[in-house]
Amino acid sequence: MLATITAVFNWLAERLRDFLMWPINLIRDFPVRSGRLLVTLWRGLRAIVFFTPELVNAQRKQNLHSWSRYKAGRFFDWWHQLLTQLFDLLGGPELGEFLMHLVTNTTPLTPKEIHMIAAVLGENAMRFGDIRVVEGGLFDLVFKLNGNLAFATWHSINLPRKKTHQGSHTRANLPIVVHELTHVYQYEKVGTRYLGEAVYMLIKTKRDCYNYGGIAGLKNACAAGICYRDFNREQQAKITQDYFYYCQHNIDVAAFEPFIAQVRAGEL
Repeated sequence: MLATITAVFNWLAERLRDFLMWPINLIRDFPVRSGRLLVTLWRGLRAIVFFTPELVNAQRKQNLHSWSRYKAGRFFDWWHQLLTQLFDLLGGPELGEFLMHLVTNTTPLTPKEIHMIAAVLGENAMRFGDIRVVEGGLFDLVFKLNGNLAFATWHSINLPRKKTHQGSHTRANLPIVVHELTHVYQYEKVGTRYLGEAVYMLIKTKRDCYNYGGIAGLKNACAAGICYRDFNREQQAKITQDYFYYCQHNIDVAAFEPFIAQVRAGEL
């Protein structure tokens, strides 16, 4: 009986916390979120100003088809960033988490988990106290439908409670926790756009978007001048996941170091 009462109290306390995070972050994150939006609006204005000269130049070089495809991609990317940044500015992430957490259970990161991710991304990489681990409730159905694959939404890492034959994306699997916390780091650095970019790559590649080439791939990427930000969002998270795993098993991580330095510097 006491355990049930304690569980209910903890659940209510977590929901109150979720509710209060909306006005808190609306104010606390306003400078960063509004700054991102202004940069995006400025990019749009510049694109309008230079559109006609670029069009004329593309026609002159008989490169109109390639230029049009490039500009269309840039246009849709711009719209995606604009919409997600407006969503962030209005506190959409906090409202989304509040609603999602109503049907599940949440707990904060443990000191061990904070120490673990801090060793990879840096001691002050994220607002660790804002992060919640989501397990159980109606999310059991979600994981049944998605093949028990963990995923991250804003400041939440959503993990299956049970290990199955399809995978072990549970809280006990620390490399997976590092992977999902990297997505939280992406959110703090670039906003909700990380989520759309990750989902786009998952759909485009039919979930075949994690492979960055391993150690050999990182060496080749470094030699070619490719940076951490040039990898897609899932590859970025897989790099930090593997870096943590290799460190835990005393495997040489020299090939990872240039990219880990970039991610710690927030170069996403």
